[in-house]
Amino acid sequence: MLKKFFKAILAILAIAIAVTAYNSFSFQKRLNNRALPSYYKKGVYHLHSNFSDGSGGIEEICRAAQSQNLDFVILTDHGRPNLQAAAATAWIHDTLLIGASEFSLNSGHLAAAGFRIPGYIFPPEPQEAIAEVNRDQGVTFISHPLDRKIPWTDWQVRGFTGIEILSLYQQAMKNIFFSVAVFPLQYLFNPDSALTSVITYPEKEMRIWDRFNQKGKYYGIYALDSHAKLQISKKFRFRFPSYESTFRILNVYVKVQRELEKDPQSAAASIIAAMRRGNFFSAIESLAAANGFENYYLEKDGRQVEMGGNAEAGGGVLVLKLPFNFSTDILIKKDGGKFKTIRDNNRQEIAIPINRPGVYRCEISPHSGPGSDLPWILANPIFIARSRNPDKPETITPRRILAGPGEYFQIEKNSLSQAAIQVDDPGSRLPVIRFTYVLRQESPAIKDFWTAMARRENLDFSNYRGFVFETRGSRPMRFWLQFRNGEDRLESAFQHSFLVGENWQRIAIPFARFHRLYGPDATADLKKISAFFFTIDNGNSYSGSRGEISLRSIGLY
Repeated sequence: MLKKFFKAILAILAIAIAVTAYNSFSFQKRLNNRALPSYYKKGVYHLHSNFSDGSGGIEEICRAAQSQNLDFVILTDHGRPNLQAAAATAWIHDTLLIGASEFSLNSGHLAAAGFRIPGYIFPPEPQEAIAEVNRDQGVTFISHPLDRKIPWTDWQVRGFTGIEILSLYQQAMKNIFFSVAVFPLQYLFNPDSALTSVITYPEKEMRIWDRFNQKGKYYGIYALDSHAKLQISKKFRFRFPSYESTFRILNVYVKVQRELEKDPQSAAASIIAAMRRGNFFSAIESLAAANGFENYYLEKDGRQVEMGGNAEAGGGVLVLKLPFNFSTDILIKKDGGKFKTIRDNNRQEIAIPINRPGVYRCEISPHSGPGSDLPWILANPIFIARSRNPDKPETITPRRILAGPGEYFQIEKNSLSQAAIQVDDPGSRLPVIRFTYVLRQESPAIKDFWTAMARRENLDFSNYRGFVFETRGSRPMRFWLQFRNGEDRLESAFQHSFLVGENWQRIAIPFARFHRLYGPDATADLKKISAFFFTIDNGNSYSGSRGEISLRSIGLY
C-alpha cells in the first residue's frame, strides 16, 4: 500500500515537472527588432542594492543593466533617505545609475527620486514627505500599494507622482506555495517564463489609479522591487532571481527632450523631469520589446500633447503607433471606464477621434499566446479639456494662545546633548521663544538622543482642531510637535513633524494628522492632555546637528 502511494506521488511529481518544463521551454518572447528611437530611454525602476536589503553592489547592478542594453536604472534603497543610495548617481558601464530611496512612512512605502539630500531625516508623514520631494522637482511613487505585509494605508494623500501598478516582487509573493514549490524549478528551466508567470492582471491597482485621476494627475509605473534574492522567511532565502533576469521582465520607456548629458546629475535630471511630466510608459518586456510604440493626442490646431499632458479641448485625435509584426488588442479607457476596444489589430497606426473631455489612457496586450490577458504596454493618461479648480489654502489663526509671557517651556534632553531657551521681549503678550540645541549621541550602542522644549500641564484641547504657530530657523531642519495624554503605563503619545525654514512661516497641524507614537489608545483623548513638546531627535536629525529655532504665537485653532 505504501509502495503504491509513493509511486503515485512520484507519478504526480513527474507530470508536474513535465508540464513545468513544457510551459517553460515553449515560452518565447515575441520578436521586435525595431531600433529604439533616440528620444526614448529604456530602463528599470525600483531595485535594492547592498546599501540596504539587496544582495549586490552597484557595479554588479550596472553590469547587469548593460548586458540588457538598458539606458538607466533607478536605485531605491531603504531609508529616509538612504544616504549612500541617494548619492550614488553616476555613469557606470555606460548605464546611468540614478540614486534614490524608498521611504518607510507611517502609511507604507514611498519611492522617491530627484530630491536634494537634506541635512535632516525626511518625515514619516506621507503628505509631508511628498511635499518635500515636490519642492525639489522630484518624483514620488506609492510602492506595492496592496502588498500583504506592507500595504499603503493613507488614501487621502495628494500630489504624489504616481502609483506602482505592477510590482514584480509583490506579484511573486502573492502565492507563497507557488514561490516555494514551483517557481525555483520553473526558474531553472526558463527564468523569463518563471518570472512572467507570476504576473496577473492588476485590476485593483488599476481601479485605485483611475479613481485618483478623477481629481488630479497621477501616473502608473511598473516596478521590479528587485533584491536579487527571494526571501521566504527570516532564515530562508533563495539567491535568485538575479538582477539580470528581472531586468528582462518589466521595463520603463521614458521620452526625453534631448540626448542624455555626460554629467550624471544632469542626465538623471532629464529622466526625472520626463517622469514628473508623465511622459513615459511601462512594458512587460519579457513578452516583447515595446520599441516604436507611441501614444499622444493631436489637437485640432496640430499641437501634439504627450502622455501626462493637458490638451486644451476635444475635437482632436488620440494617436497610437504600433509598429509590431504581431497582432494586438487595444483597450482605451476614459475616466476609468471602457471607451473603445480594438481586437486583433494589425494596423501600424491608429487615430481615434476624441470629442468629449476626460482622462484617456491605453493598455495594449498581445492578441494571443502567453500574456494575452496582461497589459503588455501601459501608457500614461492624457488629460483632455479637463477643468482645473485648484484648492484655495485655508487661512488659520489662533483661537487660544498657549505660550504667553514668562518662562513657559522647560528643557528636556539626553545627558550629552545641549539646549538653551531665550525669550525675546518677555513682557509682551506674544514673545519670541528662541531654542538653541546641539544633539549628541550617548554611545554607539544607545541610539536615542534628543532635546525638547517641554510643557507639562493638564490641558483640555477638546474644543479645538489643532495646533497653530509661527516659526523660523537658523537653517532648514525638521522638528516634532508631540502631545501626550494619560499617565504612567496608560500614557499615549502622538506626534507630527514640521519643516522649519529660514523665514517666518505659519504652520497649522490638525490633531487628526498626528500619528500615535506609543501607548494603548489608538485615538487621543483631547480632554486630558498631560504635556506637549517641540522636539528634535534621532528620528528627524543626526548626532552632531546644531541649530536654533524661533517660535511665536503658539496656540490652538
